[in-house]
Amino acid sequence: MNILVLNSGSSSQKTCLYQIEGSLPEHPPTPAWEGKVTWEDNRAVMEVRNSAGATLKQEITVRSYADATEKLLDNLSAGSVRVATRQPEIDVVGHRIVNGGEDLKQPMFITPEVKAAIARMAAFAPLHNRLELEGIEAIEKRLGPVRQVAVFDTGFHSHLSQAAAIYPGPYEWATQGIRRFGFHGINHQYCAGRAAQMLGKDLGSLKLVTCHLGNGCSLAAIDGGNSVDTTMGFTPLEGLMMGTRSGSVDPGVLTYLIQKERLSGAQLDEILNRRSGLLGISGLSADMRQIVSAMKEDTRGPSSRLRFSCIDCRPVSAR
Repeated sequence: MNILVLNSGSSSQKTCLYQIEGSLPEHPPTPAWEGKVTWEDNRAVMEVRNSAGATLKQEITVRSYADATEKLLDNLSAGSVRVATRQPEIDVVGHRIVNGGEDLKQPMFITPEVKAAIARMAAFAPLHNRLELEGIEAIEKRLGPVRQVAVFDTGFHSHLSQAAAIYPGPYEWATQGIRRFGFHGINHQYCAGRAAQMLGKDLGSLKLVTCHLGNGCSLAAIDGGNSVDTTMGFTPLEGLMMGTRSGSVDPGVLTYLIQKERLSGAQLDEILNRRSGLLGISGLSADMRQIVSAMKEDTRGPSSRLRFSCIDCRPVSAR
């Protein structure tokens, strides 16, 4: 069986092809082919490799995530990194969907109704759900009526207790559906299971804290294989500082900006989701590699590249 997997993240489009024979293996197999497009300072960089060891890395021009998906899929059956001499017969395509809300919790085949629900939840995951819909539509255009499955990041956290899920505001918030959903659940669930395997322990006996660290970041507390708390909440904006997202800030900052600076909801959304985090405090980049490089330059003389250069990026052993 050929399984194509798409992960449309806030800073990259990743795609893998898995060729599975018989039952699913206990551990994830090595992809037969994998590719990603990463956005770096308004540039799109495509990297592709296959199981034979062939690699490709080049800067490309893309207009959208759907365009990036098309360019990645072009390499499945063409060029030096192709997986086969012809387009592999894809049996099923899996999509990571960030926000399924309260209605979409379990993996399910994608139908027009499911697509509509994913679109409705895009208001609460503006950097993700719309991009994931573009990926679904790109596959429909490319592969026609192939079966597509949505797997929801929020699903793993869907059984949070009310104490963990309900915000300490008016109870009407909860009745309106404003609650902590949690995100990155697919990875948190995998990390918990993999940790149990590595420790040689029964997952049901473990209390774990798992960390998802990337352009988006979150922590989860896992008890017996179940999520009991997590740092992200109603949207993927809450919690830890991220690449371009602020993470948690004093709500008084927002009311101050609304009252004193007359900022609109759309302006606040742009600031908090796209102009904050590492990018905001450094004034340089959301990519820690570029920030570390700039900090090394600062040690050789005055530099105005960084707005804030007090982040301690040394390895723990050197502190």
